Amino acid sequence: MVVLWLVVALVALPCLAATTVVALRFRPESGTSESDTPTGATGLSVVVPIKGIDAHTESNLDALFSSRVPVPVEYLIAMESADDPAYDVTTRVQQRHPDVASSIVISGPAGSRMGKQHNLAAGVAQARYDTIASMDADVKVDPDTLAVGLAHLGRPDAGVAYFLPQYVGPGPLGGLLVALYSNYYYQLNMASLALSSNAGFITGGLWLMSDQARRRIGDLSQFGTTVSDDAAIGRAVVAAGLRTILIPRTVRIRYENLGLAAGARHVLKWLTLLRAEGLPTYLAIAGSWHPLLLAAIAAVVAVLAGVGVAPALLAVAAVVALRLVSGLVLHARAYGWRGVGAIAWLPVYELLAVPVLYARGLFARELTWRGRRYRIGRGGTILSATDAAQPGPPSTPAESEGSAR
Repeated sequence: MVVLWLVVALVALPCLAATTVVALRFRPESGTSESDTPTGATGLSVVVPIKGIDAHTESNLDALFSSRVPVPVEYLIAMESADDPAYDVTTRVQQRHPDVASSIVISGPAGSRMGKQHNLAAGVAQARYDTIASMDADVKVDPDTLAVGLAHLGRPDAGVAYFLPQYVGPGPLGGLLVALYSNYYYQLNMASLALSSNAGFITGGLWLMSDQARRRIGDLSQFGTTVSDDAAIGRAVVAAGLRTILIPRTVRIRYENLGLAAGARHVLKWLTLLRAEGLPTYLAIAGSWHPLLLAAIAAVVAVLAGVGVAPALLAVAAVVALRLVSGLVLHARAYGWRGVGAIAWLPVYELLAVPVLYARGLFARELTWRGRRYRIGRGGTILSATDAAQPGPPSTPAESEGSAR
């Protein structure tokens, strides 16, 4: 029985450590005054790479155009074609905000490049200001979100500053599955790394980059050759001697409108990107992020070895409690209490979904995203890209191709 508890303590340690870091170092901010102009920023160009729309795209753009920013700001909505349904949506938003500087940028076909970065590079090429921001079309901002980001970008060593995204419901089971992976596993562990080191990655929902970072890392079009663009941008910023800054503030993303099978495919896309970082990294993530699954396996082995059922169940219950407390800490420090009931699904996700998805991810070498099939190599490098019909129910989802969510 002692061995069982030692094993359980070992597998629970990464979750405990990540939770502790978030609890101690993620200090939510209420906002910043519009008059607090950040050092060095004379203006801000916000680029929204987009492909297609969903039910929330128009309200998300309305919220963005209503931002209160302490410097001159422009919004550049970048899409491949004027035939994209996002064109008409953006036009309506522009008409409702005639005093806001904005433009629609037509980028042309992405070809073999990653669509999001292709659109982003086209938008940046037309930006009038040196300080830029990139926002996915499925992100909802508060009026002061951009001002908060600029304040953090005012640090002398800042290269890129980014926000923690939170999926919020309600929604179908596939959307819940995506939210469970992102909110309570990826964001927990990656946020703990970002809060305790100068991490070589960002989360791509909304980030801002200083002009000095742009000068040092070069043209952003270089990141169109990988589907792991968020990680590539973060590594380039760190290599340039600057910091990636996780802003202690969240932005919201509505649950994906996906059935369970489509939600599983969506999570598998992200796991494919993790697998592209190499087998040791993939296995380390699978082992360190899922203490309940490993504790359950250890308990089964212990029972087969002669340890009583009651001690084994008690050990598993202890890890269930840790996982639920971890979710509560995330809500208390980062997410607020909206949607807190989703943490009740964590044991189901970890014991049933994780073994299937991570086993499938071991052999994944290509993914289909926003109508393109990518065959990828090490680090998410695009080996080939072809047009392909995306599986699942007919829809025109807004583009959110960031690898970090």
